[in-house]
Amino acid sequence: MPLSLTPDNILHKTLHDRFSTTRSSCERAMLALTLQAFSEVQVRRQETQSRVRELSLQVQRTESQIMRMHTHLFGTSRSSDSTLNASSLDKYSLADVRVIDTLNALLGGQESRLRATKEELALAEQRLATLVTAWATKF
Repeated sequence: MPLSLTPDNILHKTLHDRFSTTRSSCERAMLALTLQAFSEVQVRRQETQSRVRELSLQVQRTESQIMRMHTHLFGTSRSSDSTLNASSLDKYSLADVRVIDTLNALLGGQESRLRATKEELALAEQRLATLVTAWATKF
């Protein structure tokens, strides 16, 4: 079954064909690095997609827990006006408020990991682009 004509497949075939036919050791070394970076990007894309799905589900669950706690404490979903004052502390447990703070911290960590995962992929793609550009302009 032939490969589909995606930009990635065309790039890989071009690099591989050139690697197979060139006699220049310098160009072969550059192409070997580029093909290695290409493989790394392919693997990272798959890992990133899986990790983003997993982290997105975790973020959704944490946001849902925060919304439920806000509804329990304040009778409404999360809003900027929902703050506890001295009179409402008698009605609500401080432990509930601590749980919301903990969930907010957890949510921040999950969102940070999500951003970091996407940034790792972007760096790998940038490295590949730099290598392809270097090869294309030098040879």
